[in-house]
Amino acid sequence: MFATVTASQGLITIKFSTWDKFLNASRKDLAIPRGQLISIDAGPELVSQCKGFRAPGTYGFGVIAGTYRQRHRIRHFWNVRKKLAEHTIRLNLLGNKFATVVVQVKDPAAVINSINL
Repeated sequence: MFATVTASQGLITIKFSTWDKFLNASRKDLAIPRGQLISIDAGPELVSQCKGFRAPGTYGFGVIAGTYRQRHRIRHFWNVRKKLAEHTIRLNLLGNKFATVVVQVKDPAAVINSINL
């Protein structure tokens, strides 16, 4: 249900459960070069900030999962459940195919500390 975020020397890896891979537009785990990470936000209010057109993915029954597109080819990746809003983190990226990656993790504070911005 929660994504597993691990940080190594030059890479941040986000691993999803099989169920999440089924719901998402991405069938693979995400690997983000550490140099593309600008900042990390955390908090339940992030769930209400989903904007753009879903293509493809899931939106309904409290699940927001998939790639959301805005003007000028800006993409956002989402994998959240509204009932678990307090576990939400957002990775703000530069130079990646996604402008933001929004996922839910078991302990947001521990993930932020492990990435050490």
